[in-house]
Amino acid sequence: MLTDTVGFYDYCIPLTNESIPPVADSLQKYYDYSVYNFVTPPPAPKEFAETTSVFGKHQLLPVHAGPLAINRQSTDWITILLLVCLLLFAWIQTASQKRFAQIFKAVIQPHSVNQLEREGNLFRERITLGLGAIYYIIGAVFIFQLFSAFYTIPSQFNNLSFTAIVFAVLFIYHQVKTLLIYTSGIIFKTGESSRSYQLNTLIFNQIIGVTLFPFTIMAFYWENTIFLLIGVVIASLLFCYRLFRHVLTGLANKNYNLLYLFLYLCTLEILPLLVFLKVISKM
Repeated sequence: MLTDTVGFYDYCIPLTNESIPPVADSLQKYYDYSVYNFVTPPPAPKEFAETTSVFGKHQLLPVHAGPLAINRQSTDWITILLLVCLLLFAWIQTASQKRFAQIFKAVIQPHSVNQLEREGNLFRERITLGLGAIYYIIGAVFIFQLFSAFYTIPSQFNNLSFTAIVFAVLFIYHQVKTLLIYTSGIIFKTGESSRSYQLNTLIFNQIIGVTLFPFTIMAFYWENTIFLLIGVVIASLLFCYRLFRHVLTGLANKNYNLLYLFLYLCTLEILPLLVFLKVISKM
């Protein structure tokens, strides 16, 4: 062991293998560390060799093809819209619970539509306003959630304006569709069948809005896309069942021309859906 014969660490620091240049201290003295490299030489450099990784390959695939812009916009307005729909649904359950049960039953059982018509004109009742508002609001918010989760919202729109545009498109589409069905019923003298067609569309839209309501709430607060997918599946099944009911309505009426029914389904139901899917595929 080396000893310091000059003084307490006055000349060197013992038992060190660091090799650094001499540095002047405040007393203008120098410490020489190189002599100790012979006593305790530095370790040999590490060599790295390639080997098989213990981590296997995964099946996770990227959801988006490219980077996404960070969207820091507030979504507190969705809470307000959901509260409005909740208040509307509470009012419907309080004021028109029996009528709402009839509408729900008419969707499940086709023959219950006759009972629904006998007990009132659903087109001019207050419950239609409430359920219609729920359908348009929930439909717009649900489509906004789908775009936020699986697509990108156009940069020229913010979240609120995009939802408002979807709301306006849904509302205008259904109003134009209703006007075309009513006009075609007058032209082709199929007023009764046209009314049955509109009634089936109305009750199915109302139930679709109520059905998507809880999934919209869960997808917003839980931030889980599985609820959106479940909502899409349920809405698709109801849409297909509605088309089937339209076909049954046309076949039940002997005076109803099947060509008119085919034009209705292709022009007013299938064509707008294809256009919507085409727009989404280009985004």
